[in-house]
Amino acid sequence: IGIFGRFGASDGNPNPMRFFFSVGAGGKGIIPGRPLDRFGIGYYYMDVRSPKFTGLHASREFLRDESGFEAFYNIAITPWLQLTPDIQVIRPAQKEMINGEEIRTATVLGLRLKTVF
Repeated sequence: IGIFGRFGASDGNPNPMRFFFSVGAGGKGIIPGRPLDRFGIGYYYMDVRSPKFTGLHASREFLRDESGFEAFYNIAITPWLQLTPDIQVIRPAQKEMINGEEIRTATVLGLRLKTVF
């Protein structure tokens, strides 16, 4: 099992992103009898400052902090055939659309089949 982490920061000028970090863990062979299976899990967070607008949209904030989570499990059906279910949950930085409609957290499910030649 391995772990990772990253961190980055800026003064926020002109980029509205002030800082970012991500952490995660991954590994293989954690289930007895399945030495080729792999897994991974991760989380990220991005601190975002909403730009100041003038005029019609002066009181609105279109951006917010963003965060996300991802997890996968790679199933080695054979040494040359792998099936990987994946889930991602993303709370996007864009808070609302121009018409005022809220942009909600998204959940994305994936399934990948890989053949190794």
